Amino acid sequence: MNTLLIGIAPEHVFAFVAGLIALIVIPFIKDGSPSHVDRWAAALLGYSAAVHLFLPIGHRDGALLTIGMVASGLAFGVLAWRAYLGRGWRIGTAILAPLTVLAYLINGEDADQVGILTALLELTAFGLAIATTRKVGKVFGSIGTILAVLVVGAVIWVESFQAHQASSTDTEAPSVGHSHEDGHEHLARAQAGVIMRPLIGDHHASAEETAAAIALTATTKAAAAKFAKLSDALAAGYTYPMGSRVGMDIHMEHKEYKKDGRALDPERPEMLVYAIEDGKATLLGVVFVMEKAGDPGVAPGGPITRWHAHNLCVSLTPPGIGIVTPFGGCPAFSITITIAEMMHLWTVEPPGGPFAEGVDEMWAREYHRGHGIVL
Repeated sequence: MNTLLIGIAPEHVFAFVAGLIALIVIPFIKDGSPSHVDRWAAALLGYSAAVHLFLPIGHRDGALLTIGMVASGLAFGVLAWRAYLGRGWRIGTAILAPLTVLAYLINGEDADQVGILTALLELTAFGLAIATTRKVGKVFGSIGTILAVLVVGAVIWVESFQAHQASSTDTEAPSVGHSHEDGHEHLARAQAGVIMRPLIGDHHASAEETAAAIALTATTKAAAAKFAKLSDALAAGYTYPMGSRVGMDIHMEHKEYKKDGRALDPERPEMLVYAIEDGKATLLGVVFVMEKAGDPGVAPGGPITRWHAHNLCVSLTPPGIGIVTPFGGCPAFSITITIAEMMHLWTVEPPGGPFAEGVDEMWAREYHRGHGIVL
């Protein structure tokens, strides 16, 4: 549960709990329509109604947006009741569900686990609404549902990726906060399975936190200097990752350091990041990794030293590991796992500073050409 809550925006918790209760309780209400489709629709629409009605509790938005949330919640509630009774609910759902999902994207709602789940369930309700019992209705309903999921998923993925790129190269403000005025942070939480730990308290670093982040950077750069040569890192126990040994972000892992019980030790970083190409290697930075999944990372720099985790899909048939879909799910016959939190600290001077989430590949390649050490 601790790991799950990491990926949920704090202002969405009340709405998530209310929606979950509705989703569990509605299917067990007696009487109502005997149709399984109507029952499923009632549960999905009831979830959306509860989420929209409880969203204003956590959001600090204007009166107009609050009214819109409550109005959509009431509309979903009416449709859920009509679906429960087996009365006309399809047309209203076919109109309201896609308009609501569109509003999420336009308004830049958090792509956290609650937002993704809500969008997916509303698209499912949309699919039930347009897939009638007739053969033609089933065909067009299936096509419409698939297209809607693909379009919304693509938009979520693209916007989240752009948000990460923007936040990674934002050199003006080292700290970010969760608000709808911060153009990208709200989308950074779930891009391709990335989970950013929600900020607590002031979203801007204090003077003490800034000083601590600067000190950590200086100490880490000095300590990492001994690994400037890739051969020295290999001799110290770091190993290549599975797959390619050439690229601009080769993460070398030290298995013993990952279980030594030390958190944020500049002398013993759990991973080193190298650019390796053309017979040369350049140390770009280190990665600190917590020992257990769900444990919060040590953040002496407050919002500057912000940790993140990854959701991954693990499959046994066939064996493999990959990232989750834009909706946070995994393919059939695979499971989702959340790995331990980590934080990059770049020992070079990339755009975005030492705590940027990533280094631009073109910049890394250019830097590598001028600073690479022959293997």
